[in-house]
Amino acid sequence: MEEIVRRARASRASVTVASSPTSTPTAGSPARRPIRTTQSVFQATPQSHALWQVPTPSLILSPQRAVANYESIQRAFPYAHVCYTVKSNAHMSILEAISKLEHAWFEVASAGEITALAACGVRGERILYSNPVKQASHIQVAIDHGVRCFSFDSEAEIEKLAVHAERHPIEVYCRMTVPHAGAMWPLTHKFGVEPHRAVDLLKLARGRGLKPVGMAFHVGSQCIRPETWADALRTISPAWLAAREAGLALDLLDLGGGFAAPYVGPVPPPSAIANVVSPLLETLTPGARRIMLEPGRGVSATAGDMVLEVTGIAARPDGQTWLYLDGGYFSGLYEIPDGIRPAARPIIRESRPASMRTYRLAGPTCDSIDKLFEMRSPVEMKVGDRLLLKMTGAYVYGVSSPFNSFPLPQVLNAAEWMIDLDEFVGIC
Repeated sequence: MEEIVRRARASRASVTVASSPTSTPTAGSPARRPIRTTQSVFQATPQSHALWQVPTPSLILSPQRAVANYESIQRAFPYAHVCYTVKSNAHMSILEAISKLEHAWFEVASAGEITALAACGVRGERILYSNPVKQASHIQVAIDHGVRCFSFDSEAEIEKLAVHAERHPIEVYCRMTVPHAGAMWPLTHKFGVEPHRAVDLLKLARGRGLKPVGMAFHVGSQCIRPETWADALRTISPAWLAAREAGLALDLLDLGGGFAAPYVGPVPPPSAIANVVSPLLETLTPGARRIMLEPGRGVSATAGDMVLEVTGIAARPDGQTWLYLDGGYFSGLYEIPDGIRPAARPIIRESRPASMRTYRLAGPTCDSIDKLFEMRSPVEMKVGDRLLLKMTGAYVYGVSSPFNSFPLPQVLNAAEWMIDLDEFVGIC
């Protein structure tokens, strides 16, 4: 690998791609830029570049980018505990990098995630267990690791947590259902209770020896509407006020996640959400001193790119040309059918005439679901070319599987391979 890195470093200055924009993408900028159609040649990527040396399929992660994303959210909400949602990308390089930050917090949903954080030296008091429905054995693991703050949204969950109340001080907060306009994946139906029910559950928790400390909500994943957080606060406010009037000393408010990644266009930066939320907190949720956030995708999505190789091309009777790749749906790209569309970048070995082509992308398995998306490419693609999928840092690592005995994507460190995630912008 040392020789590969040496050659990649040596060729860095000579790497050019004719159809890429000259500006560097910034946070919240479109993932796909207009393709220049006036150019006659789409330039090759030099053979010495690391993108030709990495194995495929591979997921190139930048822990440094994840840290930068985390810190941008922390700057927007200086009064809050930013709890990285481990499920979005639990690779140890990401967890270790964020765990080294002062005052870093984490949100977990399983015993395995707690164990992984313990291996990074993260203590239980910096962990929120915000899965509203937990297995009893996982609760025990959390207690053993010093986790003391748990969410719930049912009587059954109160009973599971109350088992530990005599030996440990257990803080609990109630998950509530809220509006989800602007979110790609609402979570309202799976989790959460209505405001009037939340107060009753918090009282019940107190009666069972637990310490009710707050409320939580989640506006849904990939939310592009900052006002939805304001809608959520207005929804839970009556229950918050009623609980405090009933003598419940609530001081914890979990605003959840939903921070969006710029897959196909601009998304609200964390500061836009903070500008909506911050002025409302004291009025709608007085006494909320512990403000929690649970960003996942907003931290990890732009911290990873995927490299795939073209293994086949076929024209079908309906007129579509299919481009087969050595990674697909089962390589972790399971969100594509639901609307997540990573921008793509052709990587070719030799310069070719620029020529717009339409391809239907598919993975390598013999399964009908293993399809990706239709791509307009500025150059003809050939077997042996590569495709760089941008912003695949969220959820891809955690859900990839060896279905059909195809290999899992190898996880590589961008810095170790001298790969800059900003060098190639997705254009397809």
